[in-house]
Amino acid sequence: MPSIHPTELLLILVVALLVIGPERLPAAIRTASLWFGRFRRSFYKVKAEIERELNADEVRRQLHNESVLADIREVKSDVENAASDARSVASDARESVNKIVNSKDFDPGASPATDERLRNAAAEREAAVTGAGADPELTESPESDSDPARATGAAPLSGDPAESAALDPLPAETTPAPDPAVDAPSSERGR
Repeated sequence: MPSIHPTELLLILVVALLVIGPERLPAAIRTASLWFGRFRRSFYKVKAEIERELNADEVRRQLHNESVLADIREVKSDVENAASDARSVASDARESVNKIVNSKDFDPGASPATDERLRNAAAEREAAVTGAGADPELTESPESDSDPARATGAAPLSGDPAESAALDPLPAETTPAPDPAVDAPSSERGR
């Protein structure tokens, strides 16, 4: 409310006394104070109502914020639970993989086909070592180490071609005999 200085109030009373007159002045003052009180009460009512509305809006906002925060806390706890579950599953998987990798039977490339190939390769090596299915002349040890040609696989000194072919590790290429039907001139083929 605006503050009125006492001299201003005295000036207003003097003007009112002159304008209204001394007989009606007390009734005018009563009426003015009555209207002033009503105005003041309505002003305070409106002010209190506005404050209540603002407080209600603030309370609603605060309740909304609290509900949002509660939802956030709930989601956060759900995410933390899911993360801890995922960590435990990952650690269990890591432990099981480590058990498998550290076991004595672990073979990174192992599969039934790989195992079968390894068995076949081992059987072939053993067959080659024992001589099963191999040329007996090549797997036999020479009777005497004094024969250098036979020990090294070189051609024998005797000059026998059959004996040198048997000892030669890389046989010579043979060329096929010419076929008369293929090598004949084209005029003779037509007959």
